[in-house]
Amino acid sequence: MVTSDLKFCVYNFRTKESPKMRIAIYDNSLYINKQLVYLLKKYEEIKKICFSINSFHGNEVILSNKPNTDIAFLCVCDSVKTEIIRKFCLENSESKIIIVANIPDYRYAFQFHAFDFIPLPIREQNIFHTLDDALYYIANSSAENTFSLRTDTGILNVKPSQIHYFEHNSRKVIISTDQGEYLGNYTLKELSSKFRPYFFDSPHKSYLVNLNHIRYIKGFDIYLDSGTILPLAQKKAVYFKSLFQQFQEKRLEII
Repeated sequence: MVTSDLKFCVYNFRTKESPKMRIAIYDNSLYINKQLVYLLKKYEEIKKICFSINSFHGNEVILSNKPNTDIAFLCVCDSVKTEIIRKFCLENSESKIIIVANIPDYRYAFQFHAFDFIPLPIREQNIFHTLDDALYYIANSSAENTFSLRTDTGILNVKPSQIHYFEHNSRKVIISTDQGEYLGNYTLKELSSKFRPYFFDSPHKSYLVNLNHIRYIKGFDIYLDSGTILPLAQKKAVYFKSLFQQFQEKRLEII
């Protein structure tokens, strides 16, 4: 049996006795709004947690509103311009923004730095899975430290959940984050000692990847939620696939 020294930590979500988790819905369709509210309330009952749900209508609201929310559903229609969506996502980076649109490709959300993407028609399974992921990330973020990393452009203050992976490249390390890529003078060995407790592991001698950002593994390719594909070394394949499976199972236990 393959084992790992990666430590899985359990975090508590808000309960009925805790402050309500804030959720905002931005849309131009009353029908979609009703669907989302219904599924959110159903999720509340199943998970025994409490949401505070607010709905906003119209493109002007999307442009002007800066929500103080944990999770925001942004329902996109043809009349919403790309730059409006991008501006909204960048200005509300602390919220987990979920784009809902009639587009089949989930990579659509990546250009806006959104947390996730749900295609229409809305399905209960998709909503519940995305909420599971969002709650998990929120719980982890609240327990995270902020690291100060030296880069070629200065000091980068970043939380582990914001880092996608580290890549060894020509005596330097590429630091791939939510905000972009940076170059640092580190070795993967020293970064591994710092970030392994935050669900980082090595699928290849040149990479250290955040398991939270892996969408799935197919063959010897690792697909990240950013759309990036990383290599999986053949000699590490059995170990890393088993590790990722353990990680996913632990996440389900937490939820």
